[in-house]
Formats: sequence, C-alpha cells, structure tokens
Amino acid sequence: MNRWPVVVLAALGLVSSLQAQSVSPPLAEYQERARASFQLQNASIYPMTVVLEVRGFAITDQGEVQDVPLDSRIHVKLSEMSFRLPARGSHTVFYEATSDTLPAWFNILSAMSGARTESGLNVRILLPHVVYLNQKQSLQREDVAIRRMEFDASAKRARVLLENTGPRLGRVYQLTVADGHSTSQPAGGFPLLPHQRRWAEIQWEGATAPDRVTIRSARFTIDTTLSSVPASLAADSAASAPRP
Repeated sequence: MNRWPVVVLAALGLVSSLQAQSVSPPLAEYQERARASFQLQNASIYPMTVVLEVRGFAITDQGEVQDVPLDSRIHVKLSEMSFRLPARGSHTVFYEATSDTLPAWFNILSAMSGARTESGLNVRILLPHVVYLNQKQSLQREDVAIRRMEFDASAKRARVLLENTGPRLGRVYQLTVADGHSTSQPAGGFPLLPHQRRWAEIQWEGATAPDRVTIRSARFTIDTTLSSVPASLAADSAASAPRP
C-alpha cells in the first residue's frame, strides 16, 4: 500500500536526510491484542526530538492511505510520548493495544525534528509504525470476490478489482495475472479491509491481454478465469456513468 508522507520540509525538493532515519518494523500484525515494540534509528549526525501520536487511518480503493482520528474502540498505551534520540543512536518504544471489537488498525506516528538539510534548513520527519489487530478467525475464501480486470496495452499494465464482502480483515500476499502462455511477476501484498474494495495494479508483458487471475492469501488460493476490459473502454464507461 501507499505510505504516509515521510517528510515535511521547510522547502520542497530537499530530501537528502531521508535515508538517515527509519522505523523497524514499519508494519506489524497481531491476533486480537498487541504487547509489542518498535525501534527508531537515527543514523544522522544530528540529535532529534521525537514526539509520538497514535492515529487512525483509512485506505481508499486505489490503495491510498488517508489520515483519520483514532477510532474510539481502540486503546493504546505507550511506554512514553516523547524523548530525545541521539545522533547515530536508536531507541525502542514499547506499547500495548486492544480494541473493543475486532478487527482494528491504527498507526503510531513518530514526528522527528532536529535534522537539517545540506543547505541548513530544518526538517520534520514523520515515520509511521502500522499495526493491525486481527480477529481470531482468518479471512475466508467466500469473503473475497474478484469484480473486474482492466488492461492498458500501451502502459503494459493490468489492474484487478477485489472486494472483501465479509467482516474479517485479511491480506493478499501475492497476486498474478496470466494469459495461458505467460504469467506476470507477483504484485506486492496488501490488506483487504472488511466490506471494502481494492484495486491492485500489476505489470503485464504478455503478447495478449491477460484472462486469468490468481490470488494467494494465508489460508487459501483463488485461481479463476476473467475476461479483461481494455482500459480505454473502462474509462469511457466511467465517464458516461450517471453522477450521484
């Protein structure tokens, strides 16, 4: 999926310090509750002030992440809310998380300030540690529907529309398309949120349009034929659709 903005700069286009700070792991999944930690690394020559904030997020059907307030169902306890991170140092943050109902998801946002660009401007870096609290029962095969496949011949890209019709959170670990002669390289993994749709894009180098989709999740595989719609026709159809 797409990430939150990684850095806010005093001036645009100055990103030389981005490689110096990191969070590990950037994403974590737990069943029902979490007692865990993450580590912040500052490889720069500047000490940094870190302020933590727990935020919610939403994911659009295009895979874009949107910042939203934390859901009132979710309860997160952090070992600290702010600290000083020394130059070329690291720091571990511990946390506990539960939710009144499952599944649930949130991120712990680390706002890091104190670094400078080569030209001397101050930067503020935002690093999210994303947490998913999964329900006890895994995503089921019958929850996942493949709604559509579009193919852009000029861009050599296909995209597949999936829908999670059930109440369970799950993750697609691998998605490929094929045409009977060639199979694409796997697309990267992504979450399927309950009762939501999600487009997945994938590079396609085959000589003909793909007509088969294979999805691999933790507990099941879906392998099915599906006629692809040319992207130009899909765009025309969307343009002619009545507006609400």
